[in-house]
Amino acid sequence: MRRLIVLKLGGSIITNKKERFSFNRDVVLRIGNELRSSWPTPIFVVHGGGSFGHPIAEAYGIKKGYRRPEQLKGFVETINAMKKLNDLVVSALSDAGLPVIGISPSCTITTNDGDIETCNFDPIFSAMDIGLIPVMHGDAVFDRKLKFTILSGDTLASYIARKLKAKQLIFAVDVDGVYGFDKETSQRFLIEELTEKVHMTVKYESTEGDVTGGMFYKVEEALAAASYGVEVYIINGLIPGRIEAVIKGQKVVGTRVKVT
Repeated sequence: MRRLIVLKLGGSIITNKKERFSFNRDVVLRIGNELRSSWPTPIFVVHGGGSFGHPIAEAYGIKKGYRRPEQLKGFVETINAMKKLNDLVVSALSDAGLPVIGISPSCTITTNDGDIETCNFDPIFSAMDIGLIPVMHGDAVFDRKLKFTILSGDTLASYIARKLKAKQLIFAVDVDGVYGFDKETSQRFLIEELTEKVHMTVKYESTEGDVTGGMFYKVEEALAAASYGVEVYIINGLIPGRIEAVIKGQKVVGTRVKVT
């Protein structure tokens, strides 16, 4: 698995977060073409919820767990919305010529107070063994303490990268990477190498409508993977060629997340 590439596609690049149930098919198709050029490198794709899962989960308070019967509708609706988005992502990647298969976390993963406790790897390994690319996603899942909660795509991608000892974990987002702020010039600047020490000095802006915590928690998951020896990058997935370049080991504009 040391050649494995785990690619997390942010909800902000595969959907328009300002428009409910919108899907950026052209973006996913283009990314699929980039991945195809790297074939047969083993790839594992995880995507976020964007304008599909987040609005429903937020409206029903799914992340905080089961508190009232009315939430059951929201729990099921969140799962159904993510299945719909996953079908769209799988379809676009398939049209790009990739052998992909959607695998739902709600049926394979259980958490305990928000942390992944069990994961049924059997369908994942079976798919990869015959050359298929698993496509998983952030989801509403059953939780031993909370009864149910939200499993973010970032957490899932980091978990998969660590458990499968991946070579790379790439977070494709809608910005060039993580930005710092220069107090002397009052200008933002791209942080090319981000360590835990630097992470604690960065002022992260809150992301409206994102129930999974935005960039701060993305970096937390990135650092967790980097501590296991995984090469971790946060790059702009909306810029053509960057995902392909990073997979091929070329230098690209972005943030490398490292442990010291």
